[in-house]
Amino acid sequence: MSFKDVLGHEKPIRFLKQAIKNNKVGHSYLFLGNEGIGRKFVALQFAKAINCLNRTDEEDSCDKCLSCKKIDQNIHPDILVLEPSGQTLKVDQVREMQKDLSFQPYEGRRRICILTAADRMAPNMSNTLLKTLEEPPLHTVIILIANSERFLLPTIISRCQSIHFYPLPLPIVTRWLIQVKGFGEKEAHLLSSLSEGSLGRALEIKEEMEAIQRERLLIELIGSKYLTIETMRNLLEILPSQREELILSLEVCKTLLRDLIMVKIEKNELINFDLSEDIIKISNDLDLRSLFNRMDTIHQIALALRSNANTTLALEALMISWNRG
Repeated sequence: MSFKDVLGHEKPIRFLKQAIKNNKVGHSYLFLGNEGIGRKFVALQFAKAINCLNRTDEEDSCDKCLSCKKIDQNIHPDILVLEPSGQTLKVDQVREMQKDLSFQPYEGRRRICILTAADRMAPNMSNTLLKTLEEPPLHTVIILIANSERFLLPTIISRCQSIHFYPLPLPIVTRWLIQVKGFGEKEAHLLSSLSEGSLGRALEIKEEMEAIQRERLLIELIGSKYLTIETMRNLLEILPSQREELILSLEVCKTLLRDLIMVKIEKNELINFDLSEDIIKISNDLDLRSLFNRMDTIHQIALALRSNANTTLALEALMISWNRG
């Protein structure tokens, strides 16, 4: 694998290639973006291109030399990847990194350290890391990978070159699921629509989708003009109480509402194609205004949950809003 094998992310790759071409590779980078969209993969391809023994004219790795093969096999002595130990990166991991980076490269041009989940560092780790970023050894490159800058010290952010990675276009995710993972076209469309532009998330959703009762959600929630007490009790059985699972269920509800809207405007390009008969039937009983209102309600509830709103209160708010139309 090399830069040419990365899906999307043309702008970040162009920036990194230019740094290599101009011999201006920085000492510290901050790769920002959602999980599962390829930040770590790009970081590894950057490391390969920097240390490649037969770099191409396009500032890409040859993917064949001994250095490239060692990085692929995770045995290159100059490439260090730090993953969280449990929920967070620990200070001992950073101290070990500092020790490793103090040595000259054994084989490559640069010693490169990739810290994943940098925004989930233990509280006392940030200052330890800052010391290395303030006075980095000349032969090192440190790449921090984080979802956002929110939980990083401003002093850490200011010492890094920030590179933003954005969600992949859904056609790219769909094509990858079909061509690389062997999914059928319709299933790939469904998974990509829920993936938020993340290849990793698309695969996770495949496993989680089996627990989501889409047909019951469509009939008992989406298709209900009003929610009775009995219906609410049934929905509490369908909808999961765990935050991430509940958010996914709400995202599925959004695809169901989107399909109902598409039928109403006579564009039968359905995501939930296997439920088309029920979708067409329910679309006759709901008007567009109600569908858009419900789409907005679910979107707002999902946003609240992502901001750590109480799941029980969020479900209650959803049901109250539903009966308002």
